[in-house]
Amino acid sequence: MAEVLVMGAAIVRDGRVLAARRTDPPELAGRWEFPGGKAEPGEDAEAAAVREIHEELGSDVVVTGHLRGEQHVKPGYVLRVALAELVAGEPVPHEHDAVRWLGPEELHDVAWLAPDVPFLDELREVLLDGTRLDGGNVGGAVKVGHTVRRATGSWTPAVHALLDHLRGSGLPHVPRVLGTDARGREVLTHLPGHVVDVDRDALTDAQLVALAGWARSLHDAVPDFDHPGPWRFSGVDGPTVVAHNDLAPYNVCFEGDALTGVFDWDLAGPSTPLLELAHLAWTAVPLFRPVDPATAARRLALVAEAYGGFAGREVLDAVPERVRIACDGIRAAVAAGDEGMRALAATGEPERTERRLADLRERIPAIEKELR
Repeated sequence: MAEVLVMGAAIVRDGRVLAARRTDPPELAGRWEFPGGKAEPGEDAEAAAVREIHEELGSDVVVTGHLRGEQHVKPGYVLRVALAELVAGEPVPHEHDAVRWLGPEELHDVAWLAPDVPFLDELREVLLDGTRLDGGNVGGAVKVGHTVRRATGSWTPAVHALLDHLRGSGLPHVPRVLGTDARGREVLTHLPGHVVDVDRDALTDAQLVALAGWARSLHDAVPDFDHPGPWRFSGVDGPTVVAHNDLAPYNVCFEGDALTGVFDWDLAGPSTPLLELAHLAWTAVPLFRPVDPATAARRLALVAEAYGGFAGREVLDAVPERVRIACDGIRAAVAAGDEGMRALAATGEPERTERRLADLRERIPAIEKELR
């Protein structure tokens, strides 16, 4: 007689899987499982998984794959597990008494039913893949639950020391270092908010002011910080502060006009306040693309005033040098074997940036006239 197919669904979201706790039969109550159930006669395995999740949790899912193998549940019954993603409806248990989202390091925090356990090793690798994040993300950052996982480099110990220092100083909107994961990636807290795509939109004046003001708070927090490095960012003569060095819309997030996070600290290192503001002006005024001279001048003045101690003209004058340093830095990092920068260079970024800088040089006189 053919075995009855039992379909479990490993519902994955942002590097976590949904586990459900059984209430019956008594000998299985309190144990955790992949939600699902028996396929009906003639029913396709994937259709069975979709139907069972809708009945048990009130959610709609789509099957994206399958975990390898199968396990015998009891005589005449065999368990297979499909990978699935939610498409509608937050899971609410109807036939279980609890559900829980588990990350890759939490899979053994619950007592699973015995037939489900052999699927966990493969599932852990699926969860570690996470969900790719928006933003600069040269290093392939992914979200896993409430954490971010990113590749490390020789600069990572210095960056982690800086982040620990900044959090200890009370600087807001900085990720917390949680350690490393099974793939050797750094684990940081995920910062909430929305990343503005300045290729299609622009920071509001209030967002720009918030970011420039935060830059001043950053620089005020680092005079007593010292670390030998090595740092990834180089090429600055006479550094006076440890800076973020890539403070740009693609590396920050907002809730409305309020700044909520500053991430991607891999380029942090010695620099100057004016070069930090110049990069912010290049990316966020933004000066990398044509902007009405009066608007560019007004927003440069906002950056300078929010930071304090500089004039908009000084920030503008520093932009070409900061862009040159960035392009030279990418090429130097590629020559040194930096895989992240090699991927960035392969997109043609240095050449594209240099073309944009040449265009800005033609527009600078009109912006200077407005600044005067």
